[in-house]
Formats: sequence, C-alpha cells, structure tokens
Amino acid sequence: MSDELTVETVEDAIADVTHPEINATLVDLGMVDDIHLEDGDVTIDVAIPMAGIPDAIKQMLAQRLAAPLESMDAEVTIQFVLMDEETREQFFQMEEENWSGLEDEGGDGPPDAPF
Repeated sequence: MSDELTVETVEDAIADVTHPEINATLVDLGMVDDIHLEDGDVTIDVAIPMAGIPDAIKQMLAQRLAAPLESMDAEVTIQFVLMDEETREQFFQMEEENWSGLEDEGGDGPPDAPF
C-alpha cells in the first residue's frame, strides 16, 4: 500500500470490510457514504438505515473500518449519517439476500434484523 494518504488509498484499505451480520462489504451495502481527508486525518461518513441503530453495532462498524487504516498513521474519525431512501431500499434487499446472522426459529430465513 502506498504511504501517501489519498481517498483512493483509503477506499482500497476499507474495500473488504464486511458487515458483522450480512455477508457483504460495507461499500457494497452502500454504507460508506463519503471519505474526507484533511491534514492527514481521515473522516468516513457511514450511512446507516435508521436512527435507532444500537451504539454497540456502530462501535463495531467503526472499529472494522478503522482497523485497516491503522498502518497509514492517520487519525480516523467515523461519523454516522442516515441513508437516503434509495440506498436504504438497496441495503434492505441486500440484507435479505445475504443475511449471515442467526437463523430464525424455523430455520428458513433471517430473524428480525438489527437494521
């Protein structure tokens, strides 16, 4: 990986970061909304589908995104924003198709998802 910090190097570093319960990357799910660079600091806007996401889930997402950036010697800030309607619909469709969390009691599909 290049020592130079650019939006592209950040995108490359986080490209394979997956959701904890959906078998898809955060990028594919539309959750990486924006990446800002300023004076060697990185801010990533993470889009969430609704305001009531538990803090524990947000912390897990933030840790997963920050981990691959540690070697870049950048201060990483994760900000949470709400998804727009179109992205939210795509997110829920991908969630349904790629759920990897616990099966529901009948074993035939996802339980009520955390999102």
